[in-house]
Amino acid sequence: MNAPFDQSPDRLFAFFERLKTMSSIQRFGTLPMIQGENVASHSFNVAILALLTADYEENDSIDVEMVLRQALLHDFEETILSDIPHPIKHRFQGGKLGKVLKDIVPDLVRDEIFKELPQPLRDRCTRSALMAKDGVEGRIVAAADAMDILMTSLRELKMGNRYFQSIFEVGLKLLERHEEFRFARLFMDSARSYRARDYHAEAQPTFSDEFVDPASGMA
Repeated sequence: MNAPFDQSPDRLFAFFERLKTMSSIQRFGTLPMIQGENVASHSFNVAILALLTADYEENDSIDVEMVLRQALLHDFEETILSDIPHPIKHRFQGGKLGKVLKDIVPDLVRDEIFKELPQPLRDRCTRSALMAKDGVEGRIVAAADAMDILMTSLRELKMGNRYFQSIFEVGLKLLERHEEFRFARLFMDSARSYRARDYHAEAQPTFSDEFVDPASGMA
């Protein structure tokens, strides 16, 4: 049963406080990072990557608005749960915690994280959050989620953080599950190529498309 909506302005603003908290919740909390990443920036990146993936399919049956809604809200429960590291969630004791979360997160989404919103908004946001990884739109969001892991890993590796080599490999494996999407395949090829450049002693120390051949001095 859904919790009752409190119409008071103070109660409503509690939702916005929680929304703002997304920018304070750090990802990859068990790893040293050179440039930290928060859940809000991750959600934005996933939304952009999901939009690119959906548009590149050129398939009118894909609901792009739904893709964006699901991408922006796919980790919103972390405003209460915080970001739980992937190994602890899915591998520790056979993924016991992940199974527990799978059972409780739907109730958390339905009864807690949007509870201060007016009912029509609450219902729409709840549907988008619960369906974040469902259907073709959800698979696009899952692919974009993996892409952002690769983006973060490449940035950290470029700056010399070798802790993220294993995270890069995990990101590739996750994205390989979504090779049905053309942009996912293109992204993987680009990520592998970009990573290979880092093994060159004279590779550019920037996250860009520029790469100067040290022998010729030409891009």
